[in-house]
Formats: sequence, C-alpha cells, structure tokens
Amino acid sequence: MGLFKRRQTSDEKRFTRVLFATDLHGSDDVFKKFLNAGVIHEADALVIGGDITGKQVVPIVDHGGGAFSASFLGEEQRLRSEEEADRLATLITRTGNYAFRSDPEQMAEYGDHPEQVEEITRQLVCDRVARWVEMADERLADTGIPLYISGGNDDFFEVDEILDQGTSVVNANGRVVQIDDAHEMMTLGYANPTPWHCPRDISEEELAERIDRLASEVDDIPQSIFCLHVPPIDSTLDTCPMLDDSVYPPQVITDGAGSPKMYGAGSTSVRAAIETYQPLVGLHGHIHESRGVVKIGRTLAINPGSEYGEGILRMAMVNLTPEKVLSHQFLSG
Repeated sequence: MGLFKRRQTSDEKRFTRVLFATDLHGSDDVFKKFLNAGVIHEADALVIGGDITGKQVVPIVDHGGGAFSASFLGEEQRLRSEEEADRLATLITRTGNYAFRSDPEQMAEYGDHPEQVEEITRQLVCDRVARWVEMADERLADTGIPLYISGGNDDFFEVDEILDQGTSVVNANGRVVQIDDAHEMMTLGYANPTPWHCPRDISEEELAERIDRLASEVDDIPQSIFCLHVPPIDSTLDTCPMLDDSVYPPQVITDGAGSPKMYGAGSTSVRAAIETYQPLVGLHGHIHESRGVVKIGRTLAINPGSEYGEGILRMAMVNLTPEKVLSHQFLSG
C-alpha cells in the first residue's frame, strides 16, 4: 500500500489533475509561479521532479566607499551603490543562483580554502530549500493540495532532511505515494552518469535496481505514475548536445560545420523499466531543452522542459480518470 493517502476526489469532479514541473534549479520566480498555478488550475496534486537547487554562487565584493564588483553571466559588473548591489543580488536570485556578499580579504582567503566555499554553497542551497518548504506549507495549507517534491541528481543529499520537515510538502524521492484512490506514484531523483559527476549520479545497474525495488512496492502498476528524473534513452525527451568530459567544464562537441552534435542522453535503465512495467504515465526532466511527449507502448512519457534561467515556468497538466489519461497539456507562465 502506498504512503500518504490522498483525500477522495469529489463526486462532481470525475478526474484527478496533476501539475508537473521539474528542474527549477533554485529559481524563486519559477517556484512561486508553480505554487500559484496549483490554485489557479485547481490541481489535486503538484509534483516537482528533481533538480530543485541552483548551480552557482555569485560573490558580490564590497570594495568600500559604495563600490562593488561581481562576475555574473560572463560579464564583469561594476556597481556604484548599495542599491545597485541589491538589485544585482535580486537578479542573481531570480535566475536561480545564489548571491553572496564578501570583501577582497575574504575572497583571498576563500581562494586558499576551497572547503570554506563548499560549506558556504551548501548553506545557501539549504537555506533556500528551507524557505521554499516554509512558503509552500503556508500557501497550500488551506487548499488541501499536496506538493510532492524530489531532489534530483544535481541536488545535495542534505536537502532531503529539509523536505522531510514539510506538512503540505512531501519528500517523494524513493517512495510510493497515493495520488488518489486509483493512482500511485513512485519517484526517483537519481540519474545515470553525467559529465558533471553530480551527487546523485549512479551507474545504470544501480539505477535499474532502485527502480525495480521501488516498483515492487506499487500495488497497481498499470495505473501508476513513474516519476523518474532522467528520461528514457533515445525517446526524444532526452536529446541534447554531446559534451566532451575530458576537460572541465565539459565542452560541447561540434561537427565539421560548427554545429553541436546531438544525442540521446537518457537512461537505458529507465527505458527498460518503462518498456517492462508499462505504467500509465512517465514524468521526466533532466534534459531542459527536450520538452515533449511520447508514447512508449501504452505509457505516456512527458518532459515539460525547463527555462528556469529566464524565470519561465514550464509544466505539464495531466488529467487522470481511474482507467486512463483523460488529457494532457503543456502550460507556460
């Protein structure tokens, strides 16, 4: 039996509405929009499928006398007042990154002590996740809408403990939850190996074992949802530029004309699981540029894509009856 039994769907509403987004990567704007979307679209469940934290800490260096500097989006910023520094900090946060105030002496010390940089990064990441959990619990408390959320391969394991503290927020990673009386959802935020060597990158063999172990807890596989962060390989939901990981950061591999070489970066284990188990729906992310929907046997597999850096919410709305997918639609905001 799955965990977290949901309230029954009312007699008037004969379907269950799931809103799915993924790869928010720390964007405050996108997270707030998603919470609002749950109320606006009368969702029965909100699902975020991994990679919830940002990728970069951006120091704003105080040189004294109202002068600040920062390196952001490949450009050197020269700021002439506290107000300008505050505006830049806001922009950094809106794009999913983390603004950090410092001074030249501290920056020199951090250069000699990379472990301090790691500690600061983890603290900033955890602080934002904690704020998101608090925000979601407050906004969703009177709606009865649960937010099922999972860490993804980019996310530190520390975020799991924070997600576990939610009330309306449910840490779904590695669990089977009951979406309604007819549909269970199993969730895994792990991924097959990437060029970035992320915290939750694991081998295909281990990923397959984790999927099989979790699937064994699902009572009704044909009516279930598989929320697996990484998409199935060669499904069109996983198409992205090929990267050379012999250098760091990994560089895009191009053809003779200078165009990126594209390939399917998804998981063989996820593909095999979907082909074998044939759940009703597969919810995936990981590859931001491969927004799409595809049928794999009877399974409707969806990747809503991600444009978190532009503050754009990409999501999928899936309406379920006890027997089938009634409809699905991509939404943006």
